[in-house]
Amino acid sequence: MVAGILLVSTTAHANGREDYLLRLLRSSDAFRVRAQAALSLGQLEETRRSVAALERAVRDRHPAVRVSAITSLRRLQSKSSLPVVERATRDRNKSVRRAAVEALEALEAIGERERGPGPPRFLVAVGMPGAKAERVSRQMLFDARIYVSEQLVQLRGVELAPDDLSPADAKSEIVRRGLHGFYLESSVVTLEPTSGGVRAVVSIIVLTYPGRDMRGMLRGAATATGRYSADRAEQAIKGAFVSALRRLPTLLEAAKPAGSL
Repeated sequence: MVAGILLVSTTAHANGREDYLLRLLRSSDAFRVRAQAALSLGQLEETRRSVAALERAVRDRHPAVRVSAITSLRRLQSKSSLPVVERATRDRNKSVRRAAVEALEALEAIGERERGPGPPRFLVAVGMPGAKAERVSRQMLFDARIYVSEQLVQLRGVELAPDDLSPADAKSEIVRRGLHGFYLESSVVTLEPTSGGVRAVVSIIVLTYPGRDMRGMLRGAATATGRYSADRAEQAIKGAFVSALRRLPTLLEAAKPAGSL
């Protein structure tokens, strides 16, 4: 009887979370909120409602939301969404086209492989990046946060912490599910034109979550070839974050408490 009650409670919690995210994705005026909702939907159990909402979001007016929706459809391995993703490969925005091409290849490759990225083991929160470089705009930082979140949800065993999770709720969730909590605090250290293009250097500090004890630091750099422009700067920043995040899985494993699984 107790097991039945727990099952109902867990299901109700998941349904409530889905309802909340669907509402944000449908009605929020802030594209960053819609993008985060789209990413979070990709971490819940797939339902017809969530897939339908994500497919609609692939036509959202903001490219960041479209990329997030495509990322979640890829994570959910929704093969029924192939036509929607295929159309997105002709999107007017380059980042959307790239995400769609990668998702299309991943969805088409699904055969009898194990579904999904494996059970979650790490709950990771992403802070708003800071900047030491003068050329970095606030828009670049917002876009960088969404991009880092998109990279995280593709890592095996990583679940993105909701933005609205209080420290007490985060601690309770981590303990209840046997997860390890981490917080990523990042910064764009340099962004400058060079003889070969635009070079960006970023740093990521890995802390415990919801506490903030430092566990390690990652650093990445990348150069986008061509004359300096906002697009080149964005490419360089994204490339630098990809470079920094390559060692994140190893660091998360090493940062777990001794004796934990």
